[in-house]
Amino acid sequence: MYNTKRPTARKLRSLVGVLSLSALLGVSVAGCGAAESWNKQVADAWSVTYEVSVSGASTESLHDITYLQSPGRGEESTETSLDSAATVADPENSKAALWQETVTITAEDEAGVAATVPRGTTATCRILLDGVKEIQSKTAADGQRIECKVQTPAFSK
Repeated sequence: MYNTKRPTARKLRSLVGVLSLSALLGVSVAGCGAAESWNKQVADAWSVTYEVSVSGASTESLHDITYLQSPGRGEESTETSLDSAATVADPENSKAALWQETVTITAEDEAGVAATVPRGTTATCRILLDGVKEIQSKTAADGQRIECKVQTPAFSK
């Protein structure tokens, strides 16, 4: 009779061991996902302002606009497209109009904007960090597509 209870006790200990190990692995896997989520939530990210100014024959709108933005803090930039967008009078230049969009970009990820303007119109694009510090600027020839693209800097530690 003693021998018949012995295998059952061993089986119970084995089962407890397997369950304990499974529980530990489950916590470990869940912990990794939580850590990744936390890292994204606290990742460094910039407020990036895209600016396209136009001057010349047709300054009312831009066409075929694409720009990059991070869908969430710590995530890679993705492209957003617009068929067209209206411009507003440029407060610094009475002969020009301006289009702006402010987005979030994860630090050390790519920021970029591009747009098409009609013939007789020139365009300049700028990428600004926190709406102030210019990190990219380009001017396109008459009627040409304008494109600015740059990697955002790391935050100072």
